[in-house]
Amino acid sequence: MSTRTFMLTVTGFALIVAACSSDGTSVVGVKNIAAGGASAYDTRPGTVSDFSVSAIGSTSVTLSFTQVDDGTGLPASYDVRYAVAPISWGSAASTTSGTCTTPVAGTAVGSLVTCTVLGLSPSTSYNFQLNAFRGTLNVNAVFGGLSNIVSASTTAQAPPPPPPAGTLLFQENFEDANLASRGWYDNTNVLLSTTEHIAGSTSSAEYRFLPAATSPTSGGSQRHKFTPSNSFYLSYYVKYSANWVGSNKAYHPHEFYTLSTLDGDYDGPSQNYLDVYVEQNYLNGGRPRLAIQDNKSVNYSYGALPNNLISVTENRSTAGCNGMVEANMSSECFNFGTYWYNAKQITGPVVFQPNPGPGYKNDWNFVEAYFQLNTIANGIGQADGVMQYWFNGALIIDRHDILFRTGANPTLQFNQFLIAPYIGDGSPVDQSMWVDNLRIATARIP
Repeated sequence: MSTRTFMLTVTGFALIVAACSSDGTSVVGVKNIAAGGASAYDTRPGTVSDFSVSAIGSTSVTLSFTQVDDGTGLPASYDVRYAVAPISWGSAASTTSGTCTTPVAGTAVGSLVTCTVLGLSPSTSYNFQLNAFRGTLNVNAVFGGLSNIVSASTTAQAPPPPPPAGTLLFQENFEDANLASRGWYDNTNVLLSTTEHIAGSTSSAEYRFLPAATSPTSGGSQRHKFTPSNSFYLSYYVKYSANWVGSNKAYHPHEFYTLSTLDGDYDGPSQNYLDVYVEQNYLNGGRPRLAIQDNKSVNYSYGALPNNLISVTENRSTAGCNGMVEANMSSECFNFGTYWYNAKQITGPVVFQPNPGPGYKNDWNFVEAYFQLNTIANGIGQADGVMQYWFNGALIIDRHDILFRTGANPTLQFNQFLIAPYIGDGSPVDQSMWVDNLRIATARIP
């Protein structure tokens, strides 16, 4: 078959050069010579036909294909799309995460490309498809044909590794009254009960409030130092007497406190650089309360309190008097005479029930709490500290956005534990709480 070549000028802007068969029945080739001398074969980009899956993860799939030309002899670009099976090209999402992010730029016609789609869901069946193109998407793109469809089911996501096992800092089982021999100080008196205790124990510590008393009959603060730590875990068994009413108000009694390395060995638990509280406030049912008090960090230099200094200085308290970064927490800031009391707290739902049944106050219940100090980055305290509370194994409070310390005190740690039950308004009745098998550790332990 012979061919004939002819040229046609179109409005002075371009020449079309065509090669035809001798009988004029078919076009063998067409070239478009654009004004200014640029030229390109007026054909569509190639079609990928060997699209395949080369690797699968829980949130990613790796794909491979052989590159095609863009219709001008250059490597094409690629729009890679995916969808939960089955795929429909028009509604499928273009890849936006990973090395398959659209557009995937071509490098060499005929060479293999391997790229990865990220951000997928575990244990999910997906379809993938691509289209080669030249030009710019949504502007002047010219597309080839759609590739073959490939399928992949992402794997199940592996469970996160368990947190490191906590190191036991000290334990108190209240089996005898020799508290001082086990590191307790300040008040080493203890009232032991041999009738109220958990299974396997022979006695517990009883904290009995007589009517109008602010402190129990065993006295004030029982203190125990421990190795300074950025975190601590507290667990104990507790039982409240059947007639327990606490303070009969939505505050008090205080129960357990933990102070910081900036606080003295005998500093009062109401005026500190950092004091965290674990307690339950009873008002027709006992609600857990986790609180932070850092009165000695209050900054008085910028004007009358309360005064939000969050964006002004790191030399400030983290609780109510100088502003609070956390949402959905309550705070306090009031003049206590010689200083301002400054606190913030989280209160959980009723767990110590007023009537017999699960969580009844007249039964032994297991309480756990965990605190982890926030980090400091570039001299700024980050709101990433942890406060958690479990009741009989159920997680009741779970916060991971807590600011305990600012950049002004980056080395502050926990190191002093107190048992100091206190009812500021005086106990309404003769009532008791019992504590058994108390533990302090660096993290939650079985």
